[in-house]
Amino acid sequence: MATTSNPETLQKIVAALGVFATSTDKQQIASANEWLQDFQHTIEAWEVSSTLLMAADSPPPLKMFAAQTLKSKVVYDLNQLPSEQLPLLRDTLVSALQQFSSGPRNTLVQISLALSSLAMQMPDWAPTAVQNLIETLGTTPDYVAGLLQFLAVLPDDVSTNTRIPVSDDEYRTRSQSLLTENCENVLNLLTMYITAQGITPHIQKLVFEVLSSWVVSGEVSASMVGQTPLFDSMFEALATDQLFDMAGDLLCDLIHETQELDDNMPIVEKIVPRLIALQPQLEADKEDPDKLRLWCKIFCEAGETYRMLIVHHTETFLPLVQAIAQCAASDDLDIAQLTFNFWYRLGQSLGKQRSIPSDISKVYEAVLNTFIGHIHFPMDPESTTAQDQDDFRSFRHDIGDVLKDCCYVLGADFVLDRTYGILADALERGMSGNAVAWQEVEAPLFAMRALGGEIDWTQQNEKILKIMEVLPGLPAHPRVRYAALMLISRYTPWVAKHPEHILSQLTYITSSFQDSDLEVVSAAGHALKYLCQDCRAHLVPYLEQLYGFLATVGPKLMQEDRLAIYESIGWIISSMPRDIAANTLRKFAVDIFSTIQVVPGQNATHAKVIIDGLEQLEQLLDVVGSFGEDLPPACETTAVEVWAVMSDIIAQYGALPDICDRSTRVIRLGLQIFHRAALPLIPRLLESLTSRFENTGLASYLWAIGKVIQRFGLEDDLPLKSAIQQTYELCTAKCTAIFTQSALRLHSDVVDDYLSIVTPLLEQCPDILFLSPAFPMSFSILVGALQLYNTDTTFQSIGLIRGILGHDALQAPQDAQTPPRFPLFAKAISDTVEKEGPILVNHLFVGLLDHFAPEMMSGVVTTIRILTQLWTTNMQQWIPTVLDQIPVSPALQPAKAQFLVDFEDAIVSRDLDKLKPAISTLQRSVLRAKDRRRPLDR
Repeated sequence: MATTSNPETLQKIVAALGVFATSTDKQQIASANEWLQDFQHTIEAWEVSSTLLMAADSPPPLKMFAAQTLKSKVVYDLNQLPSEQLPLLRDTLVSALQQFSSGPRNTLVQISLALSSLAMQMPDWAPTAVQNLIETLGTTPDYVAGLLQFLAVLPDDVSTNTRIPVSDDEYRTRSQSLLTENCENVLNLLTMYITAQGITPHIQKLVFEVLSSWVVSGEVSASMVGQTPLFDSMFEALATDQLFDMAGDLLCDLIHETQELDDNMPIVEKIVPRLIALQPQLEADKEDPDKLRLWCKIFCEAGETYRMLIVHHTETFLPLVQAIAQCAASDDLDIAQLTFNFWYRLGQSLGKQRSIPSDISKVYEAVLNTFIGHIHFPMDPESTTAQDQDDFRSFRHDIGDVLKDCCYVLGADFVLDRTYGILADALERGMSGNAVAWQEVEAPLFAMRALGGEIDWTQQNEKILKIMEVLPGLPAHPRVRYAALMLISRYTPWVAKHPEHILSQLTYITSSFQDSDLEVVSAAGHALKYLCQDCRAHLVPYLEQLYGFLATVGPKLMQEDRLAIYESIGWIISSMPRDIAANTLRKFAVDIFSTIQVVPGQNATHAKVIIDGLEQLEQLLDVVGSFGEDLPPACETTAVEVWAVMSDIIAQYGALPDICDRSTRVIRLGLQIFHRAALPLIPRLLESLTSRFENTGLASYLWAIGKVIQRFGLEDDLPLKSAIQQTYELCTAKCTAIFTQSALRLHSDVVDDYLSIVTPLLEQCPDILFLSPAFPMSFSILVGALQLYNTDTTFQSIGLIRGILGHDALQAPQDAQTPPRFPLFAKAISDTVEKEGPILVNHLFVGLLDHFAPEMMSGVVTTIRILTQLWTTNMQQWIPTVLDQIPVSPALQPAKAQFLVDFEDAIVSRDLDKLKPAISTLQRSVLRAKDRRRPLDR
């Protein structure tokens, strides 16, 4: 085993890596990972890693860790080394590249990345780095693989590694030196290797990998490749099993980089004939799915890239389209799926042309038939797994998009006509006594449903009329009925323009609710919802029929399906004149409430009935919406009646989370309908909601209270103001008690909904918020919310804190006319900040160093600036104390120290604008440290 200057460190490294190899304990693995990452931050890691990497007796895992560590340190910690040691580090990495040329590949890649990152940070070496390595390694066969691996990772690392600490100007200069100025040298090197006698498949693969990397980066153009033997070698390699994958990927990359057609026509003219000549391979390799998949990928890449050439030079490029159509016809649906984007992009391009070549139209007609064939369910569905069935359903929906793409080329009427013809043919064969599988009927129904979005509903279309007429007579198979219902739900805009068909569609839909197949029932609910949404005015005469249907069939349905019916009824009600709509809504609501009340007993069954009833009422109210501020006569006494029932439900069952949740949602929607007519009830409503929160601690009550205050907080009503204040104080006291008994982070829902109370108070009732004895507790909860890992909650919390600290009462000029209570507001805020300030500053910086999302930076900067501006002396004490108490990784210690210097400078210079860059610099250091502390590979 290699020796280092610190054997104890080596033992710890070996032990920690051993945990990855042997332990399944998550805590052990996390601890080992943390120790290894902390070690990587140290200066000692340079020497230890170099020694372990180069030692002949180090085991492979240890060498891999050493290579990872060196790569990480070159990226993040190069400033730990004096500049005179950088050449020694470079020589060590070059020696490692030589040593590991034969593998393992993962270690070789890490060394190559380290060397690439080092070159970007060594201005004296960058201009000659590539040429030096070519001269040092390129002529020794044993080192060629190492050199090629370095050249393979170099373009991508230089282009995408934003973690390397160089300025934009330095980046441009060094990337030019490393890449652009060396592209011809690299191309000549690759040409030399590919034409060398006795070149091994391994070296050929690496040559193609390097070439692909340089082509994708844009440093080597497709035209440059076309002028070298590499071009022919790539096509020749497609005939070799060992090189097929790498050569195929390279060809895809090369084609992709010829998208600027005007600049690349010579190489395009060279690629396309070679590619078309390979079309017979689709038939030759049709039994090899892996090969066929790559062939398909190549042809599709060419088709997408050269689609405009296909449009304007169809005769020349038609074989490409035919090859892709051949791929689409594959029984392997994963391969057929690769062609989807091509049909979309070509269809988009063709759809903009005045005329479409007939040869292309014929291909699209064949593709249309192909994909309708692909959407047939398997003849034996039981033979497939649940995962296969899910994948197939997803595939079918993607095919639906391809059928729409066919409309761009063939026209929606043609595609609909062709699809209907397939359906009619299947039905006709069935009527003639021939056996017709249900799949033959279901597939065109699914296809016509997918085409619904492409149909112009304003135009007369005889085919749609025929489709609607044929639906009631379809076979009774559940999958066929499901497809027919989903088709109806897509074609309801047409039904709205042809209301004479409403009765037949409504009858078909309602009869489907009695089907034994649950998916069919669900589809019926879906179809009814859209029929009622699009045809709401026409369906008013049928509402009594739906009312009776709901009374007789409704109890037998699943709740989800009943909700679909109530939503549908809501759409019809929303189209009625206001007074009639109010009476109708009342009728359905009374029925729901009577169902809730007639169920005897207080048990789980009764609770379920209440939950279902409240969900139905919520669905109904949500769709109907508001009648406006002036209520119809039918609603004048309804608020009192509804509250009598709701208060009873809350009193008896409000401790059940599900009933609490649904009750509060219904109350919110009820307030939306009754608006100011409910004002006399609000004090009682607040008292009830507050009492239930005190008894249960369920967050939904806080949410509902917040909605009430938001709606009525500006009302000039003393009893209401008193009720709001009492509610605020009692809820704050209860929340404080909850967070005292157990950690605040365990009650994120309570915190989140408590903020919904404070928000309208700050905006509408600041006198209640600030002058209440509950304000210090309330502010403490806002500060505590910054500990949560829920970004939405912390974002809202810091916004409220910022609003409080920045209140006009604190910054009003002494000689200005201000509201009489502003001095009282200012004193309340100042007294609270004096007490809570250290905790607030602590949570701000802990969040900044740990879990705050980047979008919270603006709020953090503003909050710290306000604190520094108004409580300068305090902040000079709080910030150093807080930062000293917060444990951070060794990598962040310099950043923390620098922030303290920058903070003090902002105060001394009386330039608080300096705070933002100081905080931003600290945050960038945090993000950089987080980026490097990713879990090590096991």
